[in-house]
Amino acid sequence: MKSKKSGSQRQKTVLYYTLAVILPGILLGYLAYRGIRNDQALREKESRKKLEMNSQAFFTEIDSSFVQFLNEQATDSLLSGFKKGDPSMLVLFAKDSSGSKKLLTHQLLYLPAELLDVKPVQISQPTNINEGQRLEFIEHRFSEALQFYQDKILKTTNQAEKILALVTSARLYNKMGQPNLAENLYNEIRNNYPVSLLNEKIPLGLMAGLEILKINKDAGEMEKMRNNSRQCLELLLHPPCEYDKNQFDLFYQSFKEIIPNPDSVVDSLFAELDTQKTRTNYLIQILSSPDMIKSNGNNHFVGSKIGMSAIPINSNEMVAMYLFGDTNNGIQTGMVIDFPVFLKSISEKLIKKLDPNSSINVKIEDNNKRLIFSKVIKEETSYLSFSFPENLPQWKLLLWENKPGFLASLLKEGSGIYLYIFILIALLMVLGFVFTIYTLNGELRLNKLKSEFISNVSHELKSPLTSIRMMTEMLHHKRVQTEERKSEYYSAMLAESEHLSHLIDNILDFSKIDENRSKYDFTDLDINELLQKFIESTRERTHESGFDIRYSCPDRVPIIRADKNAILQVFYNLADNAIKFSGTSRQIDINLFSKEDELLLCVKDYGIGISDKNQEKIFDRFYRGDEPQRMGIMGSGIGLTIVKKIMEAHKGQLTLESIPGEGSTFCIHFPFIKK
Repeated sequence: MKSKKSGSQRQKTVLYYTLAVILPGILLGYLAYRGIRNDQALREKESRKKLEMNSQAFFTEIDSSFVQFLNEQATDSLLSGFKKGDPSMLVLFAKDSSGSKKLLTHQLLYLPAELLDVKPVQISQPTNINEGQRLEFIEHRFSEALQFYQDKILKTTNQAEKILALVTSARLYNKMGQPNLAENLYNEIRNNYPVSLLNEKIPLGLMAGLEILKINKDAGEMEKMRNNSRQCLELLLHPPCEYDKNQFDLFYQSFKEIIPNPDSVVDSLFAELDTQKTRTNYLIQILSSPDMIKSNGNNHFVGSKIGMSAIPINSNEMVAMYLFGDTNNGIQTGMVIDFPVFLKSISEKLIKKLDPNSSINVKIEDNNKRLIFSKVIKEETSYLSFSFPENLPQWKLLLWENKPGFLASLLKEGSGIYLYIFILIALLMVLGFVFTIYTLNGELRLNKLKSEFISNVSHELKSPLTSIRMMTEMLHHKRVQTEERKSEYYSAMLAESEHLSHLIDNILDFSKIDENRSKYDFTDLDINELLQKFIESTRERTHESGFDIRYSCPDRVPIIRADKNAILQVFYNLADNAIKFSGTSRQIDINLFSKEDELLLCVKDYGIGISDKNQEKIFDRFYRGDEPQRMGIMGSGIGLTIVKKIMEAHKGQLTLESIPGEGSTFCIHFPFIKK
């Protein structure tokens, strides 16, 4: 009778399952789905109403944050004079009843002259260094002038005199043709005195940086010039001291002219300087004439507690908020804050307050649809859009409520019987289908392994049988003439018979082990004597193949409790593996070691080795690595499984060390009793 193909049986099983379970389930599922959609429409209506309320609360909270921010900044700055350095604060100023204006903190590149009232250390021309000027400018005795200023640096306790002496010494080094010493002094000035002003207006840090660039340019040191250019532009972009527009323009233009071929970093710094320069001019204009902002009519709100007004600034230069109000002490405080930065700084707080359960996706886009802020738990394709009110920049608030997960939908009140039916049907179909496919694949996989095992074992049995038959025919037809040659044939036939016997024993032992029917006769065993006889037999069997089997053991070998036939089977499988996978090598080392509580036997070959990914799998039944199959090395895939099971039955263990291309070492560990 011809057996049915496994593929055909699998197709029929899937077909019956589809007709009996899947199609009826789809029909019932569709009916349940219609009921769920009706419930969902009601929930979406409720969700939209909830989002509208959240948007109004969101905008109200922004207004409250403005009031709190202005109150905190104004109070802290007026009482302590401390610059908090909030990244959103562009300008903070105070104006008293007389109209006098004081700049408390800012992010300006430079200031108008009327606001330069807080100055760092200023260095003006002292009267006691006329001697040095005479030596330098009138008599041109540069060395003596340099000595005069260096003495001044060492002796003076006046910081202004010391800084001026350092600047003059650097200039003299340059005049005397010693640019390296001049550069060192300018570096010291830039690093130690960046906040000082020379002649009450020239920032020392920028002046020293410009002189260093000139020295680098004259010396052709392009790499140093590139690094110094970046440092100078960073100093210009983040000024450590306050100076006016004329000084900024002077150094900005000087850097433009002296820096030859700017790189991408320098280009980006110049671009940022241009942007900040435009912003600075606009902010100075607001400081000088705030009425141009206040003329926006109704686009503001008034905070009732401190009488604060807020007006949006939507210009090419910036998107900001102008806040002003009277504090309790009668001083009017005003500020300009970077609205995108401020909004990002408070958005997490706003969202946490309005949406503590994190059930809403939030996005904020500007009027060009560029993303300003995003707090998305799960991306959605459609959002409800809400325009910002008139007192804020004309942006969009996008909200969407996250749909509840599977478990939340299941437990939510009002879901109805439809949802439970739909879930139950889907779950049964999926589980049934997965179980059916898993069962079929398991059977197919087992059949495939058995087929490969039978094929490999057949080949293993056929090889020694073919050799025995060939030599028997030679002897039967008297084609072997000499007695010596006949003796060799008899020895080979005996070896092949033993090999065949071991193969059959392997199969029988595996069958018993696989079905847990193995029984062992544990006796006191001298493993050294047993091993020597086995090695001698193996040498005779592999003599023609040229294998050199080396054996070493200690002087005294302890007695162990073991089953003799099982241990012989272990020896055979390990030695057979070493011979099969030796590659071009013909050396095998068998070493016996005696330790405190165990006897260790190691079989080492110098062949193809075992890859890391296969070292754990080779002890599984029927498993054979990719490399032996590619090289055409035959095997049944059960030898190491038998060894491992035997060692476990003897309370021992089997270990492996292998390096691909260098060989493998299998070690068996016997617990022993002392005699």
